[in-house]
Amino acid sequence: MDKSKAVIGADAKFVGTISNVKSIEIEGIVEADLNAEKLSIGASGTFVGEVSCDLVVIGGSYDGTMRAGSIWATQTAQIAGEIHYQSLQMDRGAALNCRVVHNWEDPVVAVPEADAGAEAVEPATEAEAEPKN
Repeated sequence: MDKSKAVIGADAKFVGTISNVKSIEIEGIVEADLNAEKLSIGASGTFVGEVSCDLVVIGGSYDGTMRAGSIWATQTAQIAGEIHYQSLQMDRGAALNCRVVHNWEDPVVAVPEADAGAEAVEPATEAEAEPKN
């Protein structure tokens, strides 16, 4: 038996933090924070919490903030909250009601020195912006 894999069965409910697991399969109800290589939420599974994984397969319900390299939402997936991903695959029927962000790492933007002291320009009011006939 692979000790780096955990399974939460269909009749089980778990609340807490999950650590030291390489792969986890959820068929029951989990309210936790998770850091793993692979998360699989089965069609009968529900997961609520923060997730950081390389690969996530969602067939059940997920609500929370997820950061994943690859996400696969199957036809029975119901996703809420916020997902950050590098690769996203959705089957027909998957339901997303969440904020979806590609490539969660924000680029570093340098401000050129010439613009650093520039004054902010106020946007034109509606009356100023409309052409006069």
